[in-house]
Amino acid sequence: PEEGRALHDAALEAGRLGPVVEIGAYCGKSAVYIGTACRAVGTTLFSIDHHRGSEENQPGWEWHDSDTWDADAGSMDTLPFFRRTLRQAGLEEAVVAVVGRSRT
Repeated sequence: PEEGRALHDAALEAGRLGPVVEIGAYCGKSAVYIGTACRAVGTTLFSIDHHRGSEENQPGWEWHDSDTWDADAGSMDTLPFFRRTLRQAGLEEAVVAVVGRSRT
């Protein structure tokens, strides 16, 4: 909650200048804090993620969540979880998901 409030407060300040960018979204917890602030100041959050998980999220690692595994793709897929989080928070109009690798 402390980190979330800090993200929210920073996004309130930055959002007054224009759109905000988040790199790395996972399942959307931080996007809720940042997106809520963006909506409050009338701007947009662009949230960039490949939604395939970081190394520590992969099978066999401590932080792996087997619910995120997409057997058809042979990899994790957190995009459905991210979209559900935004929908449940009522932030689909304030947050734009950009799906791709940050390097690209």
